[in-house]
Amino acid sequence: MEFLNPIAFVLLIFIPIIWKIKDKNLPFKKEIAKKILINKGTPKKKRLTIYLIAYVFFVIALSRPVNGVIYKKVKIQKNDIIILLDASYSMKKKDIYPNRFEAAINKLKTLFEHFTNENVALVIVKDYPYLISPLTTDYHSIIYLLKHIDKHQLFNTSANFSLALKKVKKLSKNPIILSISYKPRMGDILYVINSKQFENAINFTYSNEDIKQIINILKKYDNSNTITLIQTNELFYYPLLIGIVFLFLGSFSIRRKN
Repeated sequence: MEFLNPIAFVLLIFIPIIWKIKDKNLPFKKEIAKKILINKGTPKKKRLTIYLIAYVFFVIALSRPVNGVIYKKVKIQKNDIIILLDASYSMKKKDIYPNRFEAAINKLKTLFEHFTNENVALVIVKDYPYLISPLTTDYHSIIYLLKHIDKHQLFNTSANFSLALKKVKKLSKNPIILSISYKPRMGDILYVINSKQFENAINFTYSNEDIKQIINILKKYDNSNTITLIQTNELFYYPLLIGIVFLFLGSFSIRRKN
């Protein structure tokens, strides 16, 4: 058995102080005081002892006794991924079903299925970058916002990615930036992944081969943290229950026969 909060035992130093508490002197002689006092229940010293026993068990409960302690180290990925999604007039074309913009959203849905703890932010890029979602692990909310965005406000300007790159780097100290845009010379949607450590370009595919390539590249960028999880079986409720029982007993006088 171990105690997760052993510092609570410091409270036991108050027991000697409590034990030395004496009755307050009445302004009468002992003979008169005996006649005046009506209470003939449990003697004060016995009641104080019961309270002190309850106090000890409460302190034990505060110290959080446990058994079966298991320390397990878990590796958590904490990559900050900022997605820059092209919303210029070129993304409205329907040469990719149903159109380039909707096809990019569908690809993001597939990409998010491979994410667990990555923080993701989404920025719509027109003539100026617009933050749709700050860094979050709620990928469903990102897709929801994309699906319900006002399309009338999109596809009416060109995309200024140079300005977007400058702005979004303020969202994270060391972000991975995934740009999704249409490249006229290549006649295709292009994914560009860049960070301080690498830069890669991937072409759009109707299969999920492009998503697999993105995932493989992101795996090379390890920004994980290791945390220690403690699995225990808490036992504090046993001394807590015993302490409550003694507190209950001390609260009632046991009448004595003369």
